[in-house]
Amino acid sequence: MGTDELLFAPEEEDQLSEAPWKVMIVDDDKEVHSFTRLALHDFTFERKPIHFISAYSAAEATEILKEHDDVAIILLDVVMESETAGLDLVETIRYHLDNTTVRIIIRTGQPGIAPERYVIDHYDINDYKEKTELTTDRLYTTIRSALSQYKQIVELLNKKNEIYATLITDTLTGLGNRVKLNYDLDTEMPMSLVLLNIDAFSMINDVYGFEVGDQMLLQFGKILRESSCPACTIYRLEADIFAILTSQKELQDIQKEVLRVQNTITKHLFLINGIEHRINVTMGVVEHEIGNMIQKAEIALREARKMSRNRVQVYSDNLAVIKQIKENTKWTKWLKDALDNNKLIAYYQPIVDCGSGEIVKYEALVRLEHDGIIYSPFHFLSTARYAGLLYQITQRVFEQACARFSTNSLDFSVNITDQDLIEHGFIEFIEQTRKHYGIESGRIYFEILEDSSILTNPIAEKHLNDLIALGYRLCLDDFGVQCSNFAQLGNLDLDIVKIDGIYIKDIDVNKKSRIVTESILFFTHKIGVKTVAEFVHSAQVYDIVKTMGIDYAQGYFLGEPKPDLI
Repeated sequence: MGTDELLFAPEEEDQLSEAPWKVMIVDDDKEVHSFTRLALHDFTFERKPIHFISAYSAAEATEILKEHDDVAIILLDVVMESETAGLDLVETIRYHLDNTTVRIIIRTGQPGIAPERYVIDHYDINDYKEKTELTTDRLYTTIRSALSQYKQIVELLNKKNEIYATLITDTLTGLGNRVKLNYDLDTEMPMSLVLLNIDAFSMINDVYGFEVGDQMLLQFGKILRESSCPACTIYRLEADIFAILTSQKELQDIQKEVLRVQNTITKHLFLINGIEHRINVTMGVVEHEIGNMIQKAEIALREARKMSRNRVQVYSDNLAVIKQIKENTKWTKWLKDALDNNKLIAYYQPIVDCGSGEIVKYEALVRLEHDGIIYSPFHFLSTARYAGLLYQITQRVFEQACARFSTNSLDFSVNITDQDLIEHGFIEFIEQTRKHYGIESGRIYFEILEDSSILTNPIAEKHLNDLIALGYRLCLDDFGVQCSNFAQLGNLDLDIVKIDGIYIKDIDVNKKSRIVTESILFFTHKIGVKTVAEFVHSAQVYDIVKTMGIDYAQGYFLGEPKPDLI
């Protein structure tokens, strides 16, 4: 034996030891079986031999194929226990056994019963031969071609399955992901779904790093797999949110399962890099339902988070968050209708000089008209923020205010939000609108809330500075609540501070409100910023406001918001 032969001999031996190609002969003539085996006894394809399986009827072949789904080729006779037995078997293979990979070659001795063109047009086969034309050489060529096709199909199918497995599997834990859960929920059978959110997981990532966080997620997924009932399937949907899907029918069993899982997790000690961790989970549960289950479970989970941590919330149509969603949907529709049909209206509330008692300016306030009823922003402002409509509302109010005050010399103020201030076209819109109506920038006050997102956003900060540089006035609204602190008064180039109504409305009876107001006044006087008292609702409050030295007053006692000026 030469050197080359010595080199390749082991490889050939290894290759030939692999699983052979399975070829099934389905024919009621035993001689056909014998001839085929003899003709192909030394056949190899890609260094793999053939393993023959014999069946002498379509019925026998069906039973064998139920146990062997890896048959590569079927050499099939047409006429056996019936004139169409072979063709009937083709339909069984393709449509009942759902086997689309096996290559089927018709070998018939009675072509008149099943003409070639008819069979090819109506049946999913790969080749059609008359037995008389299948010599040893032609049989060899036919088998080789069919195996090549089979190999390509299997490779493509394996690649498809690999891609699908990647698509439905969470890469960290190996659990099914959201795609897999959606697929498993595509059923007419009622199911129960539990979403689990690890409490304060972001803090673990922040304090100990993402590696520790990943290890905790791995252990958490393992605990769920090992502790859940046999009828449960576990998934990781995203970040620290996992899911349990079960077909358990008894609600009592589902509730027991939820509590058992919660207790198991609470008691478990997570040991990672020598550090012990204990965690809690908040859970949203949907019990024995069909349709929109992930959405419902997420709603229940959101409701549970609002209440507290380590809580279980079962979904129902009466949850507060459901009502809020319905309200948001209603107001979003009404807001868009109002924007499309000019039903967002600017109302004007007077601001009085406490020294002279004269109206010196107005605040423009938005109102929404729907079906003849006027609604204040209390009803729709939060929805407008979520729907991304705040800037459009500000534009409508500002333009209406400019039109209103273009015929007089009074100053006026308009509320602007953090969303307005990050709009790239905001300054351009303000300038074009006020110039169109011939109003000097110094007559216009922009009221902002002392919101951290305004003070830390570079675009918002630039736009505020641009407004001031262009001569507009700046007013800090609702001072005394939210994140108010005196240091911010010095950081902003303010003209006016509006003292929040929470301190003004009871200043005649509440000593603490008066002390807070006096503290604000002391500081604003020191830095030369004027003040407005909001929510002046009575003569007694107005008298106190004037006595304290507040510059301006605003409230229902002095004038309600109206579509026209007083």
